[in-house]
Amino acid sequence: AMQGEVAGGPSKIFEQLNDADLKFGFVINENGEKIELTQSSFRSLLESPKRAVRKQAFHQFYTQFQNHQQTLAATLSTAVLQDVYVARARNYPSAREAALFGDNVPVAVYDNLIETVRDHLDVLYRYLEIRRKALKLRDLHSYDTYVSLGGVEKVNIPYPKAVETICSALAPLGDAYVKTLRAGLLEDRWVDRYENQNKRSGAFSYGCYDSPPYILMNYRPDTIDGMFTLAHEGGHSMHSHHSRKAQPYQYSQYTIFVAEVASTFNETLLSDYLLERATSREQRIHLLTREIDEIRGTIFRQTMFAEYEKVLHAKAEAGEPLTAESLRADYRALLETYFGTDFVLDGALDLEGMRIPHFYNAFYVYKYATGLSAAIALAEQVRHGGATERNRYLTFLKSGGAKYPLDQLRDAGVDMESPEPVAKAMTRFSHLLDELEALLLQPQKKTTS
Repeated sequence: AMQGEVAGGPSKIFEQLNDADLKFGFVINENGEKIELTQSSFRSLLESPKRAVRKQAFHQFYTQFQNHQQTLAATLSTAVLQDVYVARARNYPSAREAALFGDNVPVAVYDNLIETVRDHLDVLYRYLEIRRKALKLRDLHSYDTYVSLGGVEKVNIPYPKAVETICSALAPLGDAYVKTLRAGLLEDRWVDRYENQNKRSGAFSYGCYDSPPYILMNYRPDTIDGMFTLAHEGGHSMHSHHSRKAQPYQYSQYTIFVAEVASTFNETLLSDYLLERATSREQRIHLLTREIDEIRGTIFRQTMFAEYEKVLHAKAEAGEPLTAESLRADYRALLETYFGTDFVLDGALDLEGMRIPHFYNAFYVYKYATGLSAAIALAEQVRHGGATERNRYLTFLKSGGAKYPLDQLRDAGVDMESPEPVAKAMTRFSHLLDELEALLLQPQKKTTS
């Protein structure tokens, strides 16, 4: 206990450097506006339709990490050594097994995820090639992987309309679920909806055992992402609502391992619903690209991160030093595997491994990948099944922390100790790619004046 505050030192130092001290300057965007390059604006600048803006933002951003790479390497390596120390002090075979112990997750689940994703990297390579062709680029860089393929879809989705759309999409979960969710989002004041002065960015769902769920977000009607964020946080809130209602206090809190299942389950059903009702080629391209990039970012990318953590901790446990050079080399090796030979790896990209805050909470990121994989499998069962599949899923939402997460998911109808759920997610990714490619190859109608 006395050592706890010191143990958090590497994370605290990283946060101070990353969030406060690093300054990235300014970038002129595609509209000629001078935009400060920050941790928040970096992603939006990478979505710029003008490649010169994306390229400048990327290199300008990573220049600061290059200038501080020794400090970043020192904080990350110290955090890894702290993980190794705790595992050995408590007699665990490894830091990874120490991290997985609390959820009773075998290392085989972790290894199955990595192995299954690696077995399906060809579909990721295929997507990157489709993206390169759609953007009419000679070669594809990291800063080309976030820009929209179908243009920016202009929408106007008022908050009440978003709620009704979400409720319609979630109809397979039954009237009781939909009625509770609609009341919470519209009448029972679960949601702090709109942006306000000094209000924090992002979104989350919170609350306590004897309170209603509480969602903080900054809803914008001019982007479809606002509706997906509301569906996501609504999934968390309904998970909390059911768990708190069904379980005593000590079993009401669910683990992180299953938390992302309920939220991304809702997003999957919403995506299916919107795709079925899309009325234009542009809408379909936008929706397909959005889900493809969600799977790419949550399953492929987080699995690569998980493999990086595995490599770093294994090296530390073997007594090998973790230097800036070795950290970058190990990350570059994974980039080469996960992006393939036809992707241009800029020299600065291997610094990415030293700027991920999740690495200061060891062996955490794999849960994003397993969570979305489980959600895709369960959403398919509920959508195409009947009362049995629906009731199994609702029972899962009610189970809180009364069972270990793998047992909860197995009862719901998905076995994460098997490679099947991750393989099914890869199949969905491939099918979405098929449709996207067909639409992008489809000749556009010419208008006459």
